Amino acid sequence: MNNSSKEVLKINKLNAIYPNTSTYVLRELNLNMNRGDRLALVGSSGCGKSTVAKAVMQLLPNGCVCDGEIVLNGKNVLELDKVSLQTIRGKEVGLIFQDPMSRLNPLMTIGDHLVDTFRAHNKSASINYLVKQAKSLLEKVGIDPLRFNAFPHEFSGGMRQRVAIALAISLRPQLIIADEPTTSLDTIISHQIMSELSSLCDELGIALLLITHDLSMAYKWCNKIAILDCGQIIESGNIKEIV
Repeated sequence: MNNSSKEVLKINKLNAIYPNTSTYVLRELNLNMNRGDRLALVGSSGCGKSTVAKAVMQLLPNGCVCDGEIVLNGKNVLELDKVSLQTIRGKEVGLIFQDPMSRLNPLMTIGDHLVDTFRAHNKSASINYLVKQAKSLLEKVGIDPLRFNAFPHEFSGGMRQRVAIALAISLRPQLIIADEPTTSLDTIISHQIMSELSSLCDELGIALLLITHDLSMAYKWCNKIAILDCGQIIESGNIKEIV
C-alpha cells in the first residue's frame, strides 16, 4: 500500500446523542478519507455537520453519548484517554472554526498563541527557536511577522481566520477539519482564505474535510463530497459526478 492511498480518517457506524434528548444527531454515519483527499461534508443547517467535526476532535459536550468508530491514523479516538486526546488534537488533526475569536484568547498576542502551541508539543525547544518558527508560519499564511505582538482584536476577520489556519497547520497534522471557515467573511476574502488553505494542504500533504452548506464552494475546492441529511450520509462520491 503506497503512502498516497493511506487512510487518514475512517468513521464507522457513528451514532451521537446530545445530553437530555433522545434524538440521534448522527445515525450510523460512515465516512472515509485518504491522505490528500479534499472532502466536502455538505448539508443544511442543523443536519449534524458540526457534530461530526466535534466528534472527531472529541469536543462534544459532557454527557453526549457516542458509539461506533472514529479511526484517526489507525487510532479509535472514542477509546483514547484525555492525555492521548490532547496529543492528537493539533498533531494529527487540526480544526478551523467558523469564528476564530472563539478559539483565540483576547489577552494573548498572536505570536504567543503560536509559541504556546509549539511549546505544548516540544517542551525542550528554546524560546528563540519557537519564536522563529512562529514568525515563519505567520509568513506562510500571509501575515507580516512584524504583527507577531498584535492582539486578536487588532486583526480583521480575514486576518483572524489566517491565524486560525496557522494554528491548525502548525503541527503538520494529516487532517484538517474546516467548519464553515468563511461564513463571516465577504466573497473576495473568503476566496483568498480558501485558496491559501487549499494550497497549504497541498504543499504539506494534509487531507481537508470542508464542512459547509455552500455547494458552489464545495465544488470549487473539493474533489469528493458526502451529503448529510438528518444525521445520515445520503450520498457520497466524486463531486463532479454528484453535483
